[in-house]
Amino acid sequence: MPQSVALQQILEIFQVNPGSGLFILSSGELARLHTPPFPPSAPALLIDLEDENLPAIQRTLLAVYPDSMALRAAREHPSGGLEVISVPLAGLSECAGAAALLVPALGEGTSLEAFQEVIARLRAPDGCPWDREQTHDSLRKHLLEETYEALTALDAHDAAGMSEEFGDLLLQIVLHAQIAMEAEEFSMVDIVQGIYNKIVRRHPHVFGDVQVGGVSHVLQNWEKLKAAERAANGDAGHKGILDGVAAEFPALAQAQEFQDRAARVGFDWPDVAPVLDKIMEELEEVRTAGDEVHRARELGDLLFAVVNFVRWHKVDSETTLRETNQRFRNRFAHIEKRAREMGRELSSMTLAEMDILWDEAKKLERGSADQLP
Repeated sequence: MPQSVALQQILEIFQVNPGSGLFILSSGELARLHTPPFPPSAPALLIDLEDENLPAIQRTLLAVYPDSMALRAAREHPSGGLEVISVPLAGLSECAGAAALLVPALGEGTSLEAFQEVIARLRAPDGCPWDREQTHDSLRKHLLEETYEALTALDAHDAAGMSEEFGDLLLQIVLHAQIAMEAEEFSMVDIVQGIYNKIVRRHPHVFGDVQVGGVSHVLQNWEKLKAAERAANGDAGHKGILDGVAAEFPALAQAQEFQDRAARVGFDWPDVAPVLDKIMEELEEVRTAGDEVHRARELGDLLFAVVNFVRWHKVDSETTLRETNQRFRNRFAHIEKRAREMGRELSSMTLAEMDILWDEAKKLERGSADQLP
């Protein structure tokens, strides 16, 4: 039977119209990918289904769709013709022998394009007054706020919180893209295509034939590629390795990024021992500083050396200090709570009394950690 007739039969038995936004692709094409090439807000028809591709197809679809998603498979009926069966994505192996697979649309609001339309509608002449008056500058504080809220959820390992806060971050990006499009500066397509091209270009060991010997080689190659890009853009003589580090970075994160980038081109200690020696040297210089201005500068050098020690132990200094801050906050809150229970004011308690409550908080903290799965 000609393939066009077979396809027509499949369309008829599924009762779908190819003109209604239906995506049609071969199962082999989908099996080679890691995420579906079609938006979840539209239905998709997989043809030329082969049993050997089912595990890879399931893996690709699970990147977007829930495992309980009901799929529809068309297969030959024992008495002839085609029949349609319903099968959950988790049980895709039951589709063995099927000729085609229909992936239903997930529903409204599940694609980036649909979200872009919502934002464009908000910015339209008859849209929301608040959204319409926003500019790149007015949204700056909101972008920063949403970034920190996302970090808070991330540090708490709060999956639901991360999902929500990453959505708030996406709102900021799409809103900026809409504002830029209206001003004919750039569009969402420019944003996506730009980062797509950059990532592919800077991973020739994945998308090309370059061989690498590990993470350090990857990072060194990354810096070489960035230097080549700067040269191609005419910036070779004007931008240094550290110029790409944002001035707005928190100081700890900025210090560690400076050190990381310098290390990629060989500006680093051979091992961790002299890093620790440098901390002791800076500590002595703080102790012997002749005045407050000199001492403040030496304290900055000491902090920078400590960040380098943290980096050598492959720990993120910003994250680990934030976690320590949270522990301090929790423990001090326990001291306040216990003081209230005892009818005491903190100002009337001795340091020794507060230390007892501090140790009590640490014991409770360890007990909670022991109960974690």
